[in-house]
Amino acid sequence: MKYRRTKIVCTIGPSSWNAETVKSMYEAGMNVARINGAFADVAELQRVEKLIRGISPRIALMLDIKGHEVRLNKFSEALPIRKGDVVVLGKDSSENIYPATFPNLYKDIEVGQKIMMDKGAAGLEVVKITSDGKIHAKVLFGEKIAPRKGMNFPGAKLSNEAITDIDKEQIIYCGKAGWEFVSASFIRNKHDIAIVKEAFGDSKINLIAKIEDQQGVDNIDDIIENSDGIMIARGDLGSELPLEKLPWLQKQIIHKCNQKAKPVILATNLLESMTVNVFPTRAEVTDVANGVMEGTDSLMTSGETAQGKYPIESVEMLDKIARETEQYLGPMFISETYDPSNNLTLFPAQAIYESAMDPEVDKVLVLSESGIESRILSRYNLPQPIIAFVSNMVFQNQLNLTKNVQGHVFTSDKKDKDTIVRELIQFALKEKLILNVDRVIVTGKVNDADSNSPYLFEYFDVSKSL
Repeated sequence: MKYRRTKIVCTIGPSSWNAETVKSMYEAGMNVARINGAFADVAELQRVEKLIRGISPRIALMLDIKGHEVRLNKFSEALPIRKGDVVVLGKDSSENIYPATFPNLYKDIEVGQKIMMDKGAAGLEVVKITSDGKIHAKVLFGEKIAPRKGMNFPGAKLSNEAITDIDKEQIIYCGKAGWEFVSASFIRNKHDIAIVKEAFGDSKINLIAKIEDQQGVDNIDDIIENSDGIMIARGDLGSELPLEKLPWLQKQIIHKCNQKAKPVILATNLLESMTVNVFPTRAEVTDVANGVMEGTDSLMTSGETAQGKYPIESVEMLDKIARETEQYLGPMFISETYDPSNNLTLFPAQAIYESAMDPEVDKVLVLSESGIESRILSRYNLPQPIIAFVSNMVFQNQLNLTKNVQGHVFTSDKKDKDTIVRELIQFALKEKLILNVDRVIVTGKVNDADSNSPYLFEYFDVSKSL
């Protein structure tokens, strides 16, 4: 069967704690394992890392941090509610229910503010705020308020920090342990990005900015420019904005990310019904397929694999939908729109695109320290697989978010271009990445550290090049 271009990110949770399940998810197509830091400490991160790396060192690890996210405290059991009830939210443990991640919430909202609980499972409206920090809110709809669930405040501009002390502790650990990604909740502007990246230190972690509210949407261009990738987190986004705005926003954000060669993840409710049913709804299948057709790099599961009954089947279904949809997509050239100061204006992207239209070209090999050139090419939906040869395992696994790119570590101490290319071809043959009957395009830089080093752009008939 033809290889799948679109990547799959899976949230790990109680349904996928054991090694057998994770192994089956990997075999079904999982490329990245996401761990929600809101429910973990460093010891838990270590445990999950050992589990994932034990299955395969090629699975990328993503830590999801709380950041601006507002969550309820952990209380004993869900609170039953009905329309018209008044619920009191305190500012600390003196009340049964309170916003554990943002005790000063009462200072930032006003009477009349709508509060969405658990991505819209319940809705409240603030009717009174007392001087001792208690928020009195009338129930508009919903049946229960569950512990540790997220809260949304449509239209409000909250003053909570972009990163917490717990976030910093987790990031420091992940940076030292060689994790590939941190996805940060409720990124609102480039200032938030700078604050989170400061915690990365000298690690190679990539920052994935989660777009979850109106401020993130308003500043999307700056956020794309300053982050390493985007997650369209439709759960919180659909609680903060009118639901009917989501389809067009999704399409716009995916297109903007494609233009800037930044990986984009489509997340939340992709196959939500598969948390309890072995098959998804027809609407969910169509939703996933539309995301692939719009150009998303990755599809992400949440509850489906974290707490659902069918984690393996959910990954298998995403794989099937993506494979089926991708065969109807044709190549498409996207003009370069990145910053000329990064020297990528010299990269012969259009020439490679035009050459790849030759049906006799079997694969495109890209020599690149970090993989950025392969990300540029991935936007074009080339008919050939793109194989990127990068300098280390972190860069290799970071390409697990980029569609139609396979990352592999390749280094050479040679200086001569022809010698390096010959070594590259031999390495690719040895690793069974190409066949000796293949015709390939080889591009990239022989010396990535030298900004004046020219880009390769050569065509090879492998059988005649050895």
